[in-house]
Formats: sequence, structure tokens, C-alpha cells
Amino acid sequence: MKNVLTLYSSARPRGNTFAMVKVLTDLIPLQALYLDDLDIRDYDYDFGNQGDDFANVIDSMLKADVIVFACPEYWYALTPAFKRLFDRFTDLTELECLKVKGKALRKKQFYLFTTSASKKPSDAFVSVVSHTLNYLGWVFAGLVHVYCENKLDEGEAKLVLSDFVEQVSRG
Repeated sequence: MKNVLTLYSSARPRGNTFAMVKVLTDLIPLQALYLDDLDIRDYDYDFGNQGDDFANVIDSMLKADVIVFACPEYWYALTPAFKRLFDRFTDLTELECLKVKGKALRKKQFYLFTTSASKKPSDAFVSVVSHTLNYLGWVFAGLVHVYCENKLDEGEAKLVLSDFVEQVSRG
């Protein structure tokens, strides 16, 4: 079994994205971090933000084999917490002390899990993640989307998550 880290964010801490992560947690063991509870500061050209939780998140990512970004689609975009995290990935390309960690993440598999009131996520939303990962040389291994116009249907979520769980369980 691969070691899975799920990073999730949502305007509603107990909303559909949380419910999706909860279903996943019931199916396989994983570590989950709620980005909105962490102190990840905006990107700073002078790197005056190094005392926040960003380095700890990267260290957690390095301990995992598979990293899941779980995020609802808001107006074709990531949540503000994910936007900050993605902006801060720049630190992994510019700070000498972090470049080796950024390169080590090239050995990991990254997935995007999303919930939305659309039958499928927009290409614009997915491309932000896929293009960022590609730029960094990280592996975008797949997308899992659960449609939920209102409340997430846990039965449907289990079905949608089953292929991912099978892949991760194979090791």
C-alpha cells in the first residue's frame, strides 16, 4: 500500500470536499491536512515568509508516495489556500535550500480530486493543476471528480474513488 497524503481546502470546512476526503479516509489509510487551518503565507519575492507552515507541508509531501489535492471548483479556480500553496511552489525553484526538495517531489504521484455542481470539472480548472505540475516536473497521475449539486452522495463517491483506491492498494 502506498503512503497517501491528502491536502484539502474548501470555504466550508465540513462541506462536499471534506465529505469526499472522509469517504477516501474510510477506504484507505491516509494523512489529511486541511490547508485552511495552516499558516501558508503569500509568495514573497524577498522570501520574508519562511516562518510559516509551507516547509512542513513540503516535508509531509516528501514522506508520501501519492499526494492528493482535494479542492472544489470555484469559478474555474482553486481555493485561495491552494492558490497560495501553488504560488509558494516557486520557493522550490528559487531557494537553494528547497530546490532539492522540489526535485525529490518528481518521484511522487499527484492527483486532483474535485467536487462541483457540474457534471465534470472545467478544463480551465484542471489545467491550472496539470500545467503547474508539468512545469515542476511532477507527475500528474489523474483526476477524480464527484458531481454534487447539493450534498455529496457517499455511495457515488465510493464508486468514483474505487479505481484510485485499487491503484494505491496495489503498491
